Amino acid sequence: MAATLVAGSGTLAPSPGGGPTISKFTIEPPVAAPNGPARIRFEFRGAQGGLRDATLLAKPAGSSWRRSALEEPINFAIAALGSLSDGVVEASARHQGSYARQQQGTTNLYELQVTDKAGRKSNALTVALEVRL
Repeated sequence: MAATLVAGSGTLAPSPGGGPTISKFTIEPPVAAPNGPARIRFEFRGAQGGLRDATLLAKPAGSSWRRSALEEPINFAIAALGSLSDGVVEASARHQGSYARQQQGTTNLYELQVTDKAGRKSNALTVALEVRL
């Protein structure tokens, strides 16, 4: 089972006039578990001068959006790409170390957006992962 791609939350907005485009955003395996592995992958195109960085927000059920623990490894992977205008980003990370017992079976949302070296922000994509303790 793959992570479920869901409609954007509207939290992150693209640059007016356009920017890079991201697609095929996945986090595997499709569950969030304490210290569990996470393989993040997405494709991008139209990045002027290459990608500068990514913003990855997480929203546990009943909470507000916040920076995800998975964001830093994505930015390390982006830094290694140089000035590619089109490509694939793949990163490996681990989910946070603990979840509250009441989070079992709930859904965490993860929203991704990238910025290119020209400062333009991409579209945002969101995936949903079930929390398993």
